[in-house]
Amino acid sequence: MAARLVKRCTCFLREATRLAPAVSPVGQLRLARRAQKPLTSSATSSSSRLPGPLSELVEKEQVFTPYPERQEVDQLIEKATRPEELLELLGGGHCLHENHAALTLIQLSRLLSEKPKDKALLIQDARFRQLLHLVNSQITAVWHGTLVKLLRSLYALGLPPTSKELRSVEQEVRWRMRRLKYKHLAFLAESSANYMQEQDSQELLAELLVQLERRWAEIDDSRMLVAMMMKTGHLSESLMTRLEDKCLELVEHFGPEELRKVLVTLAAQNRRSVPLLRAISYHLVQKPFPLTKGILLDLAYAYARPGQSPEHHSATPVQHAPGFRPCELPPRTGGSVLQPGVESPKDQSTFQKLLHINATAQLEHPEYTGPLLPASALVPRPSALDRKVTPLQKELQETLKGLLGSADKGSFMVATQYGWVLDAEVLLDTDSQLLPLRAFVAPHLALPSGSQPLPPGAKRLAFLRWEFPNFNSRSKDLLGRFVLARRHLLAAGFLLVDVPYYEWLELKSEWQKSAYLKDKMRKAVAEELAK
Repeated sequence: MAARLVKRCTCFLREATRLAPAVSPVGQLRLARRAQKPLTSSATSSSSRLPGPLSELVEKEQVFTPYPERQEVDQLIEKATRPEELLELLGGGHCLHENHAALTLIQLSRLLSEKPKDKALLIQDARFRQLLHLVNSQITAVWHGTLVKLLRSLYALGLPPTSKELRSVEQEVRWRMRRLKYKHLAFLAESSANYMQEQDSQELLAELLVQLERRWAEIDDSRMLVAMMMKTGHLSESLMTRLEDKCLELVEHFGPEELRKVLVTLAAQNRRSVPLLRAISYHLVQKPFPLTKGILLDLAYAYARPGQSPEHHSATPVQHAPGFRPCELPPRTGGSVLQPGVESPKDQSTFQKLLHINATAQLEHPEYTGPLLPASALVPRPSALDRKVTPLQKELQETLKGLLGSADKGSFMVATQYGWVLDAEVLLDTDSQLLPLRAFVAPHLALPSGSQPLPPGAKRLAFLRWEFPNFNSRSKDLLGRFVLARRHLLAAGFLLVDVPYYEWLELKSEWQKSAYLKDKMRKAVAEELAK
């Protein structure tokens, strides 16, 4: 059967090639359209397994197949404002070509992007299941650009990983991976990498990263390059290195916003790319960019994270900005009309950055002579502690409470003036015995606490849990934000007890967990004494 099909396709293409010069352009278009259906439905997915000459002809035919003329249904899909309008198209007597089902699913995803409850109801709708079946039956004929958007839309709609239609689209993407344009690959990486990790689509993600790395020279757009660094750079060390080599080729064409994003990305991944940092610093200083305070704040924060020394020109762009004071407190908006007094996420993020910049200047740069935040501004916002308790956090607190034995021997969820929250804090004397924590002065707190000076040789221990999202993907390297936290707390005089998730998950009994924490505390003290 397969042999007969190949033979018929070969004869058809030979005849089409022979007749092509004798027909008008319109006739060529019609011939191509008639050729499209039998080819795309049977030969597209298996073209890589066909003999060389036939494979080339099939691919050439697909590349030059013209798009169908726009129909009324195209406008109905684009102008739909409710999911019901799209679902009604299935039974409305419209002529749907192979891309209409995919375009309908893409539009459904856009309309329901902020409505998780409606997504759950949609998945149960029989018409939605019919739409999925339709797109699955026509998947080999869906255009490249529509295909990658379709995959992202199915992820966003919340289809389960076991969905036959979702796996079919993923498989089609894998088959076409080498023929997709780089912009399609970049779109997949930018929009769907997180979904692939959550959906356990590791093979697809691995192939995508390999293609992005192999074809990195095809990048010629600064926006695409920045997006790739932000969204996928942390997933592959080799890919990020290639992208950095490319941030050096195109750096002269970047604007201030793109440079800001690159710097923040490097800081977030804790990458000390000295040549790139120098190039960006030189570029910022030499060109008269209109740097707003928001951009300058991010620049100061980004340079503070890796802890670059002055010879790396880390402070130069900020120091040369006229009138900018990185540790000055900006005016607060005071919340919204609906929630007076409640800060917006942007205000909270700005305040956190200021606290971290202030801590960097205070703890790591004694030569800094500029302004610092006033004491009144160092009081932690309620949002710093108002977060959902994770299983690791709950187990750690319960184990520590049993280990300490007394409530005054430790504190939990300690918000410091440096912008970091400690999971727990204890105080040890020279014999490693627990001291009543609240009786002694605590300079790391924004609000005064205790009155007695610390005994000679006393040591403060800070417990820091590290969840899965705190690490670079597929590694045990902390992201830049959390490396900065450790650096600040060490500079503030703490001994650190790190509790990473991958070690804690191996502990099964309460005895093992208690022994683990005791051993961690002993090692922290021993390392300090060995210095």
